Amino acid sequence: MKRLEAIKLLENEGWTKADASRALEGLDFNQAPDELAIRRAISLFAGSELYKRQRLQAAQKGMVTKKTRTIEEKDKENRVLIAEKSKLLEANNRLIDVNDQLKKDNKALKNLVDQIRLKITSDVKMLLRYEDSEIRRALMKWFKDTQG
Repeated sequence: MKRLEAIKLLENEGWTKADASRALEGLDFNQAPDELAIRRAISLFAGSELYKRQRLQAAQKGMVTKKTRTIEEKDKENRVLIAEKSKLLEANNRLIDVNDQLKKDNKALKNLVDQIRLKITSDVKMLLRYEDSEIRRALMKWFKDTQG
């Protein structure tokens, strides 16, 4: 059997041309090997090649598993960070609302303090117009008014 015939035989059995050529490399076709000799030669190649391919495939599966785990961990971390970001945004919105309410309360309080100052100023002006005895009576009345 010639080399090309042996390759065709192997291709008909599902081998690729490259694998068939590699399997037949060590075989001397000058001696015109028969089909049995060809099958012995390819069985040695098929066993070692199969073992090598299985080891490569196992290594590739290991790498894929490792990458998949890494991706899953990163996804989990990402989901945690997104949840934390959402909570922080909600807290920030609540703080903004509270801050706005405090600003309103401060403005109202300032207005009350200004009204009190104005009332005290007008009362003191009025008291300064009275004579001594009248000032005492007016001060006592004013003191009672401020006590509620």
